[in-house]
This record gives sequence, structure tokens and C-alpha cells, in this order.
Amino acid sequence: MQKNDIESYIRNNPSVGYRKVAELFNISNWRARMIKMDIAKDRLEIKTPKEINNKKVLKFINDEARTIIEVANAFGISPKMAEEIIEELRAESYIIHKEGNVVVSDKSIKKQDNITIDIEKHGCNEIIFGGVADTHIGSKYERLDVLNSIYDRFEKEGVTQVYHGGNWIDGETKFNKTDIYSHGLGNQVSNFIEKYPQRNGITNYILSGDDHEGWYVQRENINIGQYLQMQAERAGRFDIIDAGYMERDFEFKQSGGIATMRLIHAGGGSAYATSYTSQKYVESLQGGEKPQIVLVGHYHKFEYGYPREVHVIQLGTTCDQTPFMRKRKLQAMVGGCIFRMKQADNGIITSFSVEWMPYYDKKFYEYKWN
Repeated sequence: MQKNDIESYIRNNPSVGYRKVAELFNISNWRARMIKMDIAKDRLEIKTPKEINNKKVLKFINDEARTIIEVANAFGISPKMAEEIIEELRAESYIIHKEGNVVVSDKSIKKQDNITIDIEKHGCNEIIFGGVADTHIGSKYERLDVLNSIYDRFEKEGVTQVYHGGNWIDGETKFNKTDIYSHGLGNQVSNFIEKYPQRNGITNYILSGDDHEGWYVQRENINIGQYLQMQAERAGRFDIIDAGYMERDFEFKQSGGIATMRLIHAGGGSAYATSYTSQKYVESLQGGEKPQIVLVGHYHKFEYGYPREVHVIQLGTTCDQTPFMRKRKLQAMVGGCIFRMKQADNGIITSFSVEWMPYYDKKFYEYKWN
């Protein structure tokens, strides 16, 4: 077999490893590797970083682990350039896991470390904070009037932290295309950044769910919360903080201990009894892992319970009842929450209260027949 034949095969099949080439052409591994390296060097002379399509690299490593050398050989670039492209993709919030010299892109977002809220630094043992969920911005049924009214109240009451339980945008899939006015990942995120309330002194911790905004995670392998915060900062908004994917713990710290609050975006449909799903969630927790507070998004309901001595609150919604909900006879409880909590120096919660601010549906029929 002539060297030209081997080189032609490698050029037409750049992802094939040198061992396979050696086997096919009955040559040594060393010789096959040298030929592949020579071809890679030749390609470097005619390729520049601008000519490499990063999305093609992402597709090449999608759900299949590849070495940096394999990426480099596949696109006729140096290993250094391959690493630079991988880092560019990661910087743009694409989910790429890297272990040593191996990279792979998939849909799994690792759970982040707990966020500590140092109450002691504020010189008090009392905190007031806000909670909202399921704003579905980008939907024709969004209630920006309600959301802004809630934030006006937050500002008036001295709230400095607001926790969002997920489904901050409506996302896009085949069954909601007629319910949204903003289409595409970039447009939906930009629309959210533009329209989400901004108030002096208020920091917003935004959790991402595995549905709606989570559809982009599943289709495009993008860390949607990280992407939101990055785009918000580029737009000059530093009040929007990525709170992670589906679940995140916050530790309210005092001098002698902490109280843990878990922010979750739940799953499944609503039960006959509003309290059933949140109660079952707490009952499912293993011994020793119970938080003291759980804030729940997803169900578009408000409810406050205390199963197993855990304060569990469903955060409601700022989105009117959609045709999907109407058809399934699912109520939308429109509103938001203000929480007041006192802690002892050892972190134990000594007082906890929830104020629900209800609003009422008025836009459903306006859009239903349009």
C-alpha cells in the first residue's frame, strides 16, 4: 500500500485513530501516528482559528468523549488551538466536561456549592427576603404589571434578596409556539434581561428549571443559568445571579451556626390537594439532609406548610392561566411572597412568617382568541 493511499484515507476520515489506520493498512502504530501528525501539520499551514466553526467542534464532542488530540486531528488544527476552542465554548456557557486530556459535551449541569448569606455581618438576627417563581417572561400570558408591583413592594419593605423558583422564561418547544411572542434562546434571554424588574439594593437569585428554559439545556447543551448571568453582566446588570439548575441550598449564617434554605424547581403535575406535592417532597428526604426552609417553583400555586418541621412554601406565579392550564383545569395563583425570619446566634430559626401578595387573572381572555 502506497503512502499516498494512506494519506488520502486519513484526510477523508480525520476522526479515525492511528491504531485503526495501522490495522487497516498493516503498518506499525508508530508509522500511522507519524503520518497523521504530518497531515495535521500540513493542515495547520492553511487553517486559521477564524476558519474553525466552534459549533462543529461542539457537535464532534457531543455525548462522546474525545481526546484533545482527536479534536485537533479531526479539524486539522494544533492541540493548543483545539484547547482554545474548547475554552471559548465553555466561556460561552456550553456544557463541556474536561478530565485531563478528555472532553465531552452533554446535558448534565453539576450541582453547585451552597451560597452563604452572612446575616451576622448585617449586625442583626432578623432578615426579610422575597420569593417569586414561574414568571414565564416571553409568554403572551406574562404579568409584568404584577411582577413590577411585587418588586415595588419588595423595595418599600426593605427586601435586599429575592429568590426565583425557576421558569423565568417560557422557553420554546412545539406545543407553546403560539403562546410566546419572543423566539429563540438569545431573544428570550435578552427580553428577560430588559423586562425583569431592577430595583436599587435588590439581588435576584435566579434558579433554572429543567423545563421551559431547561428545554434549551436539553437541545443545545448550554448552561442556561450561567448564560443568563453572563448576558446580564454584558448588558450592565449585576443584580441577576445564577442560582443553579433545579436545586440550590442557601445557608443563613449566624455567629454560632446556620439555617439552610433549599430553592427547588419541582417536577410532575399538580396533585388534587395543593399541599400534597410539597409534603411528599419533604417526606422523601433522607434523615440528616432536611433543610429548615424549602421554596418551591413549578406548580403555579401558593401554599405554606410545615411537614417534619420544615417550612415549605410554593411560590405562586406571575403568569396568567394559559390555554394548556385551562384545558387541564389547573388554577394559576398569581402573586409573590415576602418572608420574615429571626434566628438565634446558633442559627436556629426562632420566628418565621410568610406574607402572600395575591393578584388576579385579567389577561387570559384578551389573548385567548387572538
